[in-house]
Amino acid sequence: MRRAGAVLVAAAVLLTGQAGLSSAAPAYSPAPGAIFNNPRGDLAARDRILSHIVKTIEGTRQHSNIRIAAYSLDRPDVVDALTRAHRRGVDVQLVLNDNWTSPATRRLTRTLGTDTDRRSFVTVCVASCRGGAGNQHMKFYLFSKAGPVKDVVMIGSSNLTGYAAKTQWNDMYTVVGKPKLRDLYTKVFEQLVRNRRLEDPSIHRTVGVFENEFGPFPDTTKNSDPVMERLREVSCSAGSSTGTNGRTVIRVVMYGWSSDRGLYLAEKVADLSRSGCDVRVIVSSGGRKVVGTLKRGGVLVRSADLDLDYDDTTGFGGTAFEVFTHQKYMLLSGGFRGKQSWQVWSGSENWSGMGLINDEVTIRIPRRTAYQRYLENFSYVWSTWSRAL
Repeated sequence: MRRAGAVLVAAAVLLTGQAGLSSAAPAYSPAPGAIFNNPRGDLAARDRILSHIVKTIEGTRQHSNIRIAAYSLDRPDVVDALTRAHRRGVDVQLVLNDNWTSPATRRLTRTLGTDTDRRSFVTVCVASCRGGAGNQHMKFYLFSKAGPVKDVVMIGSSNLTGYAAKTQWNDMYTVVGKPKLRDLYTKVFEQLVRNRRLEDPSIHRTVGVFENEFGPFPDTTKNSDPVMERLREVSCSAGSSTGTNGRTVIRVVMYGWSSDRGLYLAEKVADLSRSGCDVRVIVSSGGRKVVGTLKRGGVLVRSADLDLDYDDTTGFGGTAFEVFTHQKYMLLSGGFRGKQSWQVWSGSENWSGMGLINDEVTIRIPRRTAYQRYLENFSYVWSTWSRAL
């Protein structure tokens, strides 16, 4: 009998041990800094950004809140995590664009409802929420508390979709413990929720070390374009600890670089190359005139649009390409605003005409560690998953 009892106890431990470990496991703590997916890697690599978001959602508890602004959502695992959060008393609020309402989005909407006066909801903007024309194109993710950390802000290029993981290169930058930064993004989120055209929707605000720009940018000209203003503040002379061989280093990865706006930004980047900056660019959906202008200025240009199976009919969205970059970032090591520094700009804004009329966000991150992480990502895609133009 004793032997049989011991066997039963052991069996019970085996059956329940995993659940016990799971319930006792500490909540996920979203680490600050940059992360990137790899659409050509294994499942963990493809899902690196979305897993980071889902684990953060799972780490929220009753009376906390989640606020998400994204262009699109179709991942069932994200919807499941948000549904569980809502049921345990977390306020779950989403603003999406009307480009495509997926079955997963419809399922979440049935659970949360669309009443923006309630604690949880899904609301969909027709065109730009704050500007009228364009789209709601921002991608940011806010958590009042997740696991042991408070005031989590994530900004980047990734939507909550399968394509964002398996087809696109994307990035996400996480900031934790900065309540004033989350307050700023919460203010913008509340403007999105109201879905009302603002007389002046553009916001330019620095919180701590982070400089934040929110569009749309109505009535913008070449001279007042915020990206052009940024490029004008670049000096091509670098110090001994920045740049390379005395030259400022500029790296750009841009999904949508086109239109008249894209052309004048390309002309400015080409001018910086002629002035001595070391400039390399990775494009996807890059306009022909944009690419030609860059190359004539001495800029090295490659494309991350790849037709891996050499079949024009099998790519993303009617294209031939199985993989491409969806990122919108710029890196700098060298002269900027009269000082030597390392800078990263990342977010949702493409360098195109649509980038001026959409709801968009760009964050400037003046940190050497961020620059190094983004440079590693750039160098990997450049050397391994891009083609010459």
